[in-house]
Amino acid sequence: MLRTAVITTGGLGTRLLTYTKSNPKTMLPMYVKSDDRLREPLLRPLIELIFENLYDCGFRRFCFIVGEKTKKSIFSQLLPNSSYVDILKKRNAEDDRRFIRVLSKLTKKTNSCEIQWISQATPMGFGHALYSAKRFVGNDTFLLHAGDAYFPNYNFMSHFKEIHNRSKNTYATLLIQHKKNLKGYGIAQIKRKNKMNQVFNVEEKPKTPKSNFAILPLYIFNPGIFNALKETSKGYNNELQVTDAIKTLIRDKKQILSLNYRQKSWFDIGTPSNYFRALEYSFKHSI
Repeated sequence: MLRTAVITTGGLGTRLLTYTKSNPKTMLPMYVKSDDRLREPLLRPLIELIFENLYDCGFRRFCFIVGEKTKKSIFSQLLPNSSYVDILKKRNAEDDRRFIRVLSKLTKKTNSCEIQWISQATPMGFGHALYSAKRFVGNDTFLLHAGDAYFPNYNFMSHFKEIHNRSKNTYATLLIQHKKNLKGYGIAQIKRKNKMNQVFNVEEKPKTPKSNFAILPLYIFNPGIFNALKETSKGYNNELQVTDAIKTLIRDKKQILSLNYRQKSWFDIGTPSNYFRALEYSFKHSI
């Protein structure tokens, strides 16, 4: 059973400066429906939504990779704060009561999970962030989720897990999406074999893509990815890339599968325009 998740939030987020000077981009808020569906929507940080959605999908072990300079805001948001809830209770305002309900549900979920925080003083790439979770992951198959990826819902997750579990020989399962504009994406080449979509090649942000399948920042790996990371040289931007480690697995004849993400909307919130589109989408779907 897939219960372990690694969530990376330690990047500098320089395209969202000056906000990200003291705040990780994963703390940017999204709109969600109010629990009573009659009031205005709530604003909740993306990291909170990622955590709660993964919890609701059955995950109970979480490793957060956080930046040394910005980790305090994530700690403050996700960890229980009974004194703050007490202040809201004393105010006894009608709006405050719905906030108390949301915070209480979040506290119950965090208290029922194993959570580890790993600080990065200096970000050194997506692959380096993942490798820092090696000890926590141990021998578990796990989910890797980028902290700046906003998925409006996780209805695809059960199918994603099922694909990975079809074969004991699967080292990784990628979430891919057919796109016309592939700038900024790793890409995957796919072939149909044994009724499965097998990945036979990947490239990190190529100038001339060999396919139209973009790799989305959500993966299922078995622990073999850590050996692959160790054997992989730095790549794009002189950083250790997860895509390159997947390429190492393919070179070593390991089975990599994929799920085509057919829902229209997901967002990488790493630029002002992308964040605006995500925020606008979340508002329209929360009223």
